[in-house]
Amino acid sequence: MNRLICLTDWTILRRERVVILLMAITLCLSCLALYNGQKWANVQHNLIEDAHTQQKQSLMMSDNEKVARQQNKGPINWWDDRFDLRGQAFYLMVNYAAKPPLPSAAIAVGQSDILPYYFHMLVSPKQDFIHQYETVHPLLLLLGKFDLAFLIIYLVPLLIIGVSFNALASEKQSGQLRLLMIQGISPRRLLINQLCLRISLIIGPVLIIINAGLVWFSPQISLLILVSLSLLIIAYTLFWLMLCATIISAGKTGAYNASMLVIIWLVLIVVTPALINTIINVTTPAPSRVQYLDQLRLKTDEINNAQNETLAAFFEDHPELVTAKQNTNNENESISENITALKKSYALTKIAKINALEQAMKSHDEEFYQVLLQQQRSTSWLKYLSPATLMQQAFISLSGNNTARHQNFIDQVLVHHEKLRDFYQKRIASAQHQGKFTPCTGCNAEITMSELTAIPKFEYQVPDQIKPWPTAFLFFILSIALFMNANYRLRAMNNAGRFVGA
Repeated sequence: MNRLICLTDWTILRRERVVILLMAITLCLSCLALYNGQKWANVQHNLIEDAHTQQKQSLMMSDNEKVARQQNKGPINWWDDRFDLRGQAFYLMVNYAAKPPLPSAAIAVGQSDILPYYFHMLVSPKQDFIHQYETVHPLLLLLGKFDLAFLIIYLVPLLIIGVSFNALASEKQSGQLRLLMIQGISPRRLLINQLCLRISLIIGPVLIIINAGLVWFSPQISLLILVSLSLLIIAYTLFWLMLCATIISAGKTGAYNASMLVIIWLVLIVVTPALINTIINVTTPAPSRVQYLDQLRLKTDEINNAQNETLAAFFEDHPELVTAKQNTNNENESISENITALKKSYALTKIAKINALEQAMKSHDEEFYQVLLQQQRSTSWLKYLSPATLMQQAFISLSGNNTARHQNFIDQVLVHHEKLRDFYQKRIASAQHQGKFTPCTGCNAEITMSELTAIPKFEYQVPDQIKPWPTAFLFFILSIALFMNANYRLRAMNNAGRFVGA
């Protein structure tokens, strides 16, 4: 009997060209969403590959260039010399820190289109590179990218509503429901068969295209990710299906069902996320970026004006840089001479100012970081107010474009930045002690950076990927609750013969 009901409903749906049109739209949108997501992931991957290629080429060319540099007797500016520690540290170093996209990156773009995913590393204040963002057209930021997450969260519920709103209602209005009930077919049985058939027309092609497309574009994607994604989509689809069943079980007309379902969609998917965003911005507003830049300029001026104090504090924190000369009768006098010589070093003075600026801005950076943590904590429980925010968080976590992974990347970049600075400041101080930067009047500085391969390289440590099991489980629980409510209504309708007079 169930098969007969489904075949009859399929025959009716096939005659309605709107349903066929919705299926075609679903196929096209699925392909477009997958293409857009993968295209952006490819853009990231290609840029990172280009950066790594430049870094490798820079190291490969160093041997030949070193021979030419040793033979060059003409004047060379140190800031143009790849084999000068100072030139490498501040201007010429080809060193990148990158966060490569995961194989599942095409699922959701998230904020990866504006948050930086690679940095060109130099010995400079971290404020010069850590707060940069991608420069894109504001309209693109407003509209966002059409990806799989947008398709599933926003459009699939509308497609489900479009094919399900008149289930059972059309039989009631045409008088067929009374005949079916006489033959022993209950409204619950009829509605379940109709909804299962109609939802398969929407979600079936979507799952096939998404899984096949991800495997095609990213063969290295794990089976666990595909299963997690499919389970999450099925749970979200089941939630909307049971919501449709609950509204339809009220026994109203198809127009009423469509109106109520669209209103619910607007409230849950559009209004509530906007309200959540407003609440977070009002309760935990981010500090002013303009004030931060003003403080950055002010602290920079103060450090430049207090250069002697800055250098004194720097050498007090790094006594290992002040190496006493050997074979001297007065060690204290030797240390004093070394400090005097080091204070004349442009490179160490610049590094000292960089350290001082970062320390001076530490409280302001911490303020931004604490606000970010508070916003994340607020989002972690406010997201349960809307299925859209729940799904968005699950999708971006599954794709690896979530805030937690980006913050982990930033933390690794800062550690690498400190390694680079420590690497150069020790070698610059040693070269300064040995007089390699100014061997004689009119002479070129000696080669102080002979092995470019010794420069620390950034190695990204991929954190554990968050799986969306709790979100999928929650949607299943909500679906069961909605099904029980719809089942209770349909049984009451059947027992009372509510539709007999249809």
